[in-house]
Amino acid sequence: MDKRDFTKFYDKHFKAIYKFVYFRVGGSRETAEDYTHDVFLKAFEAFERYDPKISGAAWIYTIARNHVINQAAKSRPQTDIADVEDALGDDRDWVATMELRHDQHRLLNAIRCLQKDEAELVRMKYLEGWKFEEIAEVMGRSSGALRVQAGRVLKKLKALLKQK
Repeated sequence: MDKRDFTKFYDKHFKAIYKFVYFRVGGSRETAEDYTHDVFLKAFEAFERYDPKISGAAWIYTIARNHVINQAAKSRPQTDIADVEDALGDDRDWVATMELRHDQHRLLNAIRCLQKDEAELVRMKYLEGWKFEEIAEVMGRSSGALRVQAGRVLKKLKALLKQK
């Protein structure tokens, strides 16, 4: 495609790619912003090879997934000191904040107990807000099959959360 069309492409996919990256980097805003920037830079450089009729959204998600995997292989996960400082300086109710973080931690741990494809489905659908049709395109499965699997996975996730 023509690089002049990239702005529309960027506007259409930015929020979803940011969410996709954010949940894969452990919720670090700064890292997610950096990686998302890198993903769209790579996409811009290769944009003439993009054909929306063939790959749709799958193309940019493949770039994002590969970038996150490559970055994870290069470095160990780290706690962002800015997030810690923000939390310490926050005036919100500490009890509510800690309960929320505890719940988030329990949920992420339960998701880690799922099979890889199940965890991916939960992240994409319920944490990142993808539509089943979009997930189907990326995963190469039917949206109906994903809906059925999602129902089963949610029951499994609920049981895991009761155990913990």
